[in-house]
Amino acid sequence: MRISKRIIAIALSVSMIAGIVAINSIPASAKVTIKSGKKIVLTVGKSKKIKVKQKKAKFKTSNKKIATVSKKGKVTAKKPGTCKITVKVGKSSKKVPVRVNLANVSIKSVDLTAVDTATVTWNKVKGASGYAVYHSNNASGGFTAVNVNGVNSLSTKISGLKEGNTYYFKVKAFAKVGKKKVYSKAFSTTKSVKTYKLVWHDEFDGNKLDTTKWNNNGATGAGGYGNQELQNYQMKYCEVKDGSLIIKPQFEYNPRTKQINKNKIYSTKLWTNGQYEFTYGKVEFRAKLPKGQGTWAACWMLGNANNYGAWPNCGEIDVLETKWEATKTIIPQSIHCKRFNGMSSSTGNKYKETKINTATSEYHTYGIIWTADAITFTIDGQETWTYDPNMYSATGTGGQDNKQVWPFDKPFYLILNCAVGGTLGGNVGLNYWTKTNEKVPVYDANGNVMPNVYNEIYRDFMYVDYVRVYQ
Repeated sequence: MRISKRIIAIALSVSMIAGIVAINSIPASAKVTIKSGKKIVLTVGKSKKIKVKQKKAKFKTSNKKIATVSKKGKVTAKKPGTCKITVKVGKSSKKVPVRVNLANVSIKSVDLTAVDTATVTWNKVKGASGYAVYHSNNASGGFTAVNVNGVNSLSTKISGLKEGNTYYFKVKAFAKVGKKKVYSKAFSTTKSVKTYKLVWHDEFDGNKLDTTKWNNNGATGAGGYGNQELQNYQMKYCEVKDGSLIIKPQFEYNPRTKQINKNKIYSTKLWTNGQYEFTYGKVEFRAKLPKGQGTWAACWMLGNANNYGAWPNCGEIDVLETKWEATKTIIPQSIHCKRFNGMSSSTGNKYKETKINTATSEYHTYGIIWTADAITFTIDGQETWTYDPNMYSATGTGGQDNKQVWPFDKPFYLILNCAVGGTLGGNVGLNYWTKTNEKVPVYDANGNVMPNVYNEIYRDFMYVDYVRVYQ
């Protein structure tokens, strides 16, 4: 009996000791101790791990749309908002608050794409449903916002800017959370741009050409430039009427022989040579172009030969041209310099052709944005192409320092003309020319007027609404 009591007593003692050990080990293993990640703030797409002192911790998110959590406690931000991650060890748990923000936006560029319009572009922000672009002409305040909806809308145009002012731009991204918009925490860095100021122009108002702006001194025609063009330039073949300059190329046609008299082809070339030159800026020619077979209309610019020598060293900028193509709707815009000029000694031309279906029936605005670094061509405010001299210079050297590809750092003057025939005009024919009521007497070999024999006059028209220079 005593032996059995002793055995029972020993058993009870062992049982009590085991129970005490078990009770004392539960709090040590079940209490949640978070070593790092007690409060998490992330931008969309980023991750952070919750580190727990105890082993075998379990994790659960309250909203998988805001943030997910892996079995090992890695929290990944999905979209802006707030949620909680429950960390559980045994029967003990703790909640970790999570806030997900949009990343801040980076402005890529702010460029003037029209006289009163700036185009702002920025980098895409993951999770954004739109962006707010803020602008002001005061760096310290007065910013107004324009919302740009759509995750793929990464640029916008801000118009109505006043000339000669500096404007400042910054951007925030936003996401729609319920009925609210949640914005990125901080603005992008601020970028600025200065609008152009109109410094020279001719609107061709009134009924007389302004000869304080334009002349044709030395503006040779046929045989003058090596282009095989046929016209003889004279001032009288243009007029100012109804708010436009009208250049009127014409020729005489013999209806008996059905031949164009190549010695009687006339037109006008006007330029500001000796009266106005400038370096850098925005230039616009608003024009409606002739369609007559063989016409070669152009609004262009030429460098002063005193700078780097005669053409092509002086440089040439063709803001618009027509060519031999029958519809006159293919518009080349090009540059010429010592290296690129189309002659046998050069390495070709640098240009781009743009199709303008209504070039001969409607006015269009042809322009350039000319800076110390590049020349960007435009049509109706849309960029067509850019000539960048750095593309044609050896790596590590500045293209702007190479005058064979960049003579465009000195003054240029403006030119308006319509040539006839030649390498760009092509063969001259009656197509699309207007037959006038005028008749020209024909003379025999002795200089006498031939009775009842007349040549006919055919004419076409190039209209220039205005020429404007901004800086």
